[in-house]
Amino acid sequence: MMEAAAPPPEPILFRVLLDEAMKLTRRHIRVMYLPVAVPLAVLSALLAWAQTQWMSGMMTGGPGAMADWLSGTGCLLLLLSMFVAMILYNLTAGVLTAAACDGAANRPIDMKAKWSFVLQPSTIGTLLLAIALIALGFLCLILPGLLLGFGFAFAVPAMAVEGLRGPAALKRSWKLVRYNPHKRFLDNTGTKIFLLYLVSGLIGFVVGILVQMPFTIMHSLAIARSVSAGGAGNAQALYASTMWTQIPSAMLKSLVSTAVSIYSSFGIALLYFDVVRRKEGTDLASAIDARFGPASDFPAPTAPGEPA
Repeated sequence: MMEAAAPPPEPILFRVLLDEAMKLTRRHIRVMYLPVAVPLAVLSALLAWAQTQWMSGMMTGGPGAMADWLSGTGCLLLLLSMFVAMILYNLTAGVLTAAACDGAANRPIDMKAKWSFVLQPSTIGTLLLAIALIALGFLCLILPGLLLGFGFAFAVPAMAVEGLRGPAALKRSWKLVRYNPHKRFLDNTGTKIFLLYLVSGLIGFVVGILVQMPFTIMHSLAIARSVSAGGAGNAQALYASTMWTQIPSAMLKSLVSTAVSIYSSFGIALLYFDVVRRKEGTDLASAIDARFGPASDFPAPTAPGEPA
């Protein structure tokens, strides 16, 4: 008599995923934070400066200046700087995710090596391909772009851990994200990726409001002083008096965003390893150990009431 096939392993619980991601964040943030937070903060400051220059040119350039800045070289340069910033933000996200894969597998994290990995032409090409496909999906009524964004969430782990590149890395990510043998919505990897980004976004939003609060108060006080002095209609002077706050505000917001990104990167790395080990057992784990050296056991989900 043939024995019944063993049921597929249970996936990691979402609350356990969040807890493990927070533990790993606390453990590795000192190593991961500054090599990414500093360049991102500088980038955010430069982008904020470009935006303030663009707005200042529109508001203080006299009659017709707004039309010139909206249709001329100023607008083109602003859009170009925003595009470059988007690419750099995606590269730094790749650095954090690649580092999180090492941290989640209990391997030492070398941030210089992760920057070298992300700056390889093949890695950049893969990320640009993913961005282009996601952007194309958003042009097709948004939903396809969201599905592709979730489906390519494991592209960086597939490159960093398995050595894949290009379409192979994107296909690998797509197949892993779709793996759901239990056919349960809440156990679906795509659902967990969405919830992880939602939780991370809410954390970043709340902390961002707290960071922005001093600058919001300064703006409110400047408006109140302008109104009390009879200058309510002088929007140009009011903007000029508060324009300088945009740069430190953008830098602080970027520093907070980097910390939240480290947390979400560990969540993605944990999900990736969880899906791979449930889907493919120890075969891939042995191949990974042969490529990168043996690692400690992947942190197993703890049952309710058990010590972590």
